[in-house]
Amino acid sequence: MSVKSLLYISSLPRDSQSGGANAVNYHTYRELQKYFDCTYVQINPPESKWGKWVSQIRRKLLKRPGRFNFFGEKRLREIARQFAAIPGKFDYVFFRGFTPWVLCQPKVPYVAYNDVHFLQFFRNTFDEQAFIASDIQRICTQEKQWLAKARAITFESAWGAEQCAKDYKISGTPQIPVGRGGHIPLPEQDTYDGSLCLLIIANNFYQKGGDLTFAAFQELKRSHPRLELHIVGGPPPATVLQEAGVVYHGYLYKENSWDLEALVHLLSQAFLLIHLTREDTNPLVITEAGYFGCPAISVDRFAIPELIKHNETGILVPDPVSIKKVIKVIDELLFDGSHYKMLRKECYHFNRNTFTWDSIVEKILILI
Repeated sequence: MSVKSLLYISSLPRDSQSGGANAVNYHTYRELQKYFDCTYVQINPPESKWGKWVSQIRRKLLKRPGRFNFFGEKRLREIARQFAAIPGKFDYVFFRGFTPWVLCQPKVPYVAYNDVHFLQFFRNTFDEQAFIASDIQRICTQEKQWLAKARAITFESAWGAEQCAKDYKISGTPQIPVGRGGHIPLPEQDTYDGSLCLLIIANNFYQKGGDLTFAAFQELKRSHPRLELHIVGGPPPATVLQEAGVVYHGYLYKENSWDLEALVHLLSQAFLLIHLTREDTNPLVITEAGYFGCPAISVDRFAIPELIKHNETGILVPDPVSIKKVIKVIDELLFDGSHYKMLRKECYHFNRNTFTWDSIVEKILILI
């Protein structure tokens, strides 16, 4: 039987592996290559500078709603034009993401895979009053119509699939949570050595709750002087960097062997990953830390309860986050060694057994 051909469409570079979205994209393509004759095409035309400028002037200076320029009609038409110009014949098309492709019209069956639909992403990230309602509705309508024509819509979490079904009410097209795995070398065993290291991994310090974590760290340091706060990613405020016990590692890129080695060391020796996110729906960093047995403290929101079994593989705190609650949880784990050891053991096995790329792509194959 001949191998079927598949056209893989993404807005991301094929070989980029750093960051949650890039890592998921990288692994999805690599796994599909095992079953199809794959062609990877990146489509990501620049946003109109004029349109972006006009929208920002309206929103920030005039205090009036602006257009969502990144998914404006002009850019979406350009994406569709570039898609239509791809040479060759394919049996299937696989789209990583939803919204950029809403004006693309494949002539063969297609499947789309994403964390959440546009409306959920918009609610998580932006102030609804800052954008023209009809413009947001346009994007949602285009996305719903495009998704309804797909052979299947796949999601990284059950929560993401449920939110899309609730908002778009698409009938006749399977909407399936398939999960996602991590992207980091798996250790043969948990090698934690007892270090008291709290770890934050965040491109945007504030959006990932870095301010909340720092406030908790300052209080905990008084009774636990050995405690350290290690930060990977975007720079935190200068006041954070000046605090005793804070160690800033900058961006660590998995494509770079030295950076990857440093990240692996941090994950293997972290006492806790603290991820009090304000926007992540399905944080990959929780899974990757879990591969090493490092439990996470995160919010009881979005798809995060699918990633953390409360009090078994990590800790979920109610949203909005109470700093006092975070302090109490960390303090108890610092004093209760038996509970902490149980968390590490369960976290290690849960993440390695649940979030595997083999099982994820098998689900996608069935749908294709």
